[in-house]
Amino acid sequence: MNPVIGRIAFNLGMTVLVLALIPLFIISPNSAEFYVDIIALIFISIFLAIVIWDVRKQVKKEYVKKAKD
Repeated sequence: MNPVIGRIAFNLGMTVLVLALIPLFIISPNSAEFYVDIIALIFISIFLAIVIWDVRKQVKKEYVKKAKD
């Protein structure tokens, strides 16, 4: 993944994560919106984990590539 794309994906993911956390404390736990918000938090957490994993993999690959040179 291009570092610029990784940074944009991480920033968008963090923005959505913060926006999903804010109403979590406002809506009642018995409503459908609460469960939708929890599902959104799970999906965005998985998305952020994949982005972080991919960026770290690319950094490691570049480090090994530079070490060989």
